Amino acid sequence: MNDARMTIRLPGETLLFAQSYARERNISLSELVLRYFNRLKGACATQEGVVPASVRDVAGILPADLDFKDSYRDHLAEKYL
Repeated sequence: MNDARMTIRLPGETLLFAQSYARERNISLSELVLRYFNRLKGACATQEGVVPASVRDVAGILPADLDFKDSYRDHLAEKYL
């Protein structure tokens, strides 16, 4: 993969926050931006029907035949009645 350069303009306080955030985590601003874009790419893939690993990890916890509306209505009835 060839690296490319990018110039972005940010408000001063946003840049200071980003620099501080990256410094606390011992990463560069470039790495911080790369991680953000990778997460954004994952979120877009989810919208297109691809399930991210974090969701796949918890899949199967609830029964597939659970009626969520009835379950939620029962929960509210118990809570408020």
